[in-house]
Amino acid sequence: MLNIKATPSNLFVQEGADGGDGGEGDGEDGQGDFNWHCKSGLATNIQLVKEEFCKQRGLRPFKTFITGKPCAGKSYFAEQLSKHYNVPHIGVE
Repeated sequence: MLNIKATPSNLFVQEGADGGDGGEGDGEDGQGDFNWHCKSGLATNIQLVKEEFCKQRGLRPFKTFITGKPCAGKSYFAEQLSKHYNVPHIGVE
């Protein structure tokens, strides 16, 4: 059994409600500057969520170019980096 004693945030409780079930609410509860990105679902608004996430954390896309002499291990290390960071590996072949 799990007994959780939690109080819903004011953002999720409609004005005049006595606590209720802690549902999502409609965003019109006096929180004028709160923007509900996912009111129609996460899949519909994934681009907005991604942009906000990257903006708040200062994340930017980048590309890496690995160069060197033949048989120096460029492809091997590029593949290792690709696997480690779970990013696509694009080779010239």
